[in-house]
Amino acid sequence: MIANIGYLLLVLGMVCSALAAAISLFTFVKNKNTHKTEIKFLTITSTLAVSAAFLLAVYVLVISDFNFEMVYDNTSLEMNLLQKITAVWGNKSGSLLFWSFLLSLCVSVTVLGKWKGKKESYFHGVMLLLHLINVFFIALITFRTNPFTRLWLTSQGDVVAAVFAPQGTQAFTPLDGQGLNPLLKHTGMVIHPPLLYLGFILYFVPFAFALVSLWKKDYSATWIETTRGWILLAWIFLTAGILLGCWWAYDILGWGGYWSWDPVEIAGLMPWLSALGLIHCMDLVHTDQHIRRWAYRHIIATVLLIVFGIYLSRTGVVSSVHAYSQSSIGPPFMGFFLFLVLISLGSLAARAKDLRPQQEHKPALSRPGLVRVLSLCLTALVLICLVGVTLPLTSQALSGQRTEPAQIYYEWNFAPFLIIIFVTTALGFLPPKERLIKIAAAIALFFTTLLGVLLGKMNLPAFVGFAVILFQIAALLLSVLNDLKPSAGKEKKYIPFSRWASILLHLGFALLALGVVSSSTLEETQVVSLQNGQSVAVADWQVTKRASQVEMAAGEQVLFAEEYQFNKKDKTDVILTPHILWYADTGSTVSVPSIHSTLAADRYAAILTWDGTTNGDTTVLLSVFPLMIWMWIGGVLLLLGALGYFIAACKYPRDAIKKNEQL
Repeated sequence: MIANIGYLLLVLGMVCSALAAAISLFTFVKNKNTHKTEIKFLTITSTLAVSAAFLLAVYVLVISDFNFEMVYDNTSLEMNLLQKITAVWGNKSGSLLFWSFLLSLCVSVTVLGKWKGKKESYFHGVMLLLHLINVFFIALITFRTNPFTRLWLTSQGDVVAAVFAPQGTQAFTPLDGQGLNPLLKHTGMVIHPPLLYLGFILYFVPFAFALVSLWKKDYSATWIETTRGWILLAWIFLTAGILLGCWWAYDILGWGGYWSWDPVEIAGLMPWLSALGLIHCMDLVHTDQHIRRWAYRHIIATVLLIVFGIYLSRTGVVSSVHAYSQSSIGPPFMGFFLFLVLISLGSLAARAKDLRPQQEHKPALSRPGLVRVLSLCLTALVLICLVGVTLPLTSQALSGQRTEPAQIYYEWNFAPFLIIIFVTTALGFLPPKERLIKIAAAIALFFTTLLGVLLGKMNLPAFVGFAVILFQIAALLLSVLNDLKPSAGKEKKYIPFSRWASILLHLGFALLALGVVSSSTLEETQVVSLQNGQSVAVADWQVTKRASQVEMAAGEQVLFAEEYQFNKKDKTDVILTPHILWYADTGSTVSVPSIHSTLAADRYAAILTWDGTTNGDTTVLLSVFPLMIWMWIGGVLLLLGALGYFIAACKYPRDAIKKNEQL
């Protein structure tokens, strides 16, 4: 009964959304301003239907109804309530249902918004696009990867999966399920996917407004002003999701890092980079025609990259710890992607002549000039990622052999553009005074040298990275001092809240980058096999294996643990206890690293291999990551600054614009 209800709810949601799209198309083509009530009713009905289907899927997971394939494949009786709910987005069909649920909510929030002034004429075009996107995803989960698929036992004793009972079968309910992938039981994975999904989905709204503005030949800033909050909030969610994913990888995967240039990681990074360019453009579209054109490019690229990233992760076309297995949704998903490419790039190309700037480029060191440089660099980074992530597919198609890009490909190609980005950002905050630029450069060089002395090590990549990052930090601090300095004979300057939020955001980004550069260029790592009492040197620490222990019962969660003591002269000893967890429901183990963090460095230990005996042969990864914690501190400050900027943009929508026009 539940499966039938769930299926019918999805069909109802799809039909209502399709009808809303059809009515929107009719009224948009006829250039009428009618049928809004009907569209709102159909939108809300569709959302309620999809929401009810989603809650039903959560319900069957929570009650452990193993007759459902999704429940059997991803849960077990040993899992707690939170883990069972997490299983919704821990599998392909459930994650797409969750996606449709969030997308439907997004469409309803949009349709119920205030449609006044210039925004009113956008209503039917925006609803048309949002409902077309919504119909595709609901249809995909309804007909291709339905979360209400059940298990059936044939007369021959085989178990098959189908929504409705195949002829000659009866319902089959296993006593227990296979359990969730242990790596997905981490706290970070409870929050990480929903944040990413929200970040991705919210960008569909500004995308729809941008395309409608092209269709209507309205090249004003209406679409930007209308969707400013959506753009910023989406970027905040996306940033938080990426950072949580990094923390999850660092805290649970046990390979000693937080970013591996995995194809699915890159699929999330590309729209983040493109959206970052859009954020820097949106305050200048009012005054600069070149930036206006860049804004259209960025929003279109962001959404296309989002859909392409979903295609990579949900269809199994790439090998990744994050990706799902091969499935039948690949062809329709690629068709949907090509449809979006056609209507978005086609619309942009059709309006290319109208969008061609009539004004000359402003100076390179002006704010519009710096934003153009930033946009070019971010676009270059996206193209580097795109080439790398598609290389396995293109190489296999051309030569029959699958070639994976090495990590150094990304690092070496990213480096020059990141240097330009940091310098450009610093110059964007500094007043156009040569003296202040020289002071900022001198401060950066001084503290880079001091940092090398304090850390006791330095190399060329680290020196260059530290120098440009500290140049940005110095520029931010000098800009604050310049803002606070009262003008001669005038009252104290008024500094908009958005300005403070922007400074905090960029300071957080610089500190995050400081942690990334230091931990990746100055890390010290040893992979060794030690007996109790044996030692090895890691950086300037002496690491000694103190003990190893197998728990009394293999059914216990902690199956095996070791102790490693980090000793350093004039320093307090640090004891790390990496361990191996056992999950009885999946019959698998997970190596969990032990980490000790200070402002100066992280000490890190993770068991790579273990022979299963007490004091047996283990291979352990021992690392020291200088300044690693500043990545997380910077990430928190970045999000706080972005949240402050979002609040300022919603409460004082013209505040940031006026400030930037003055600059």
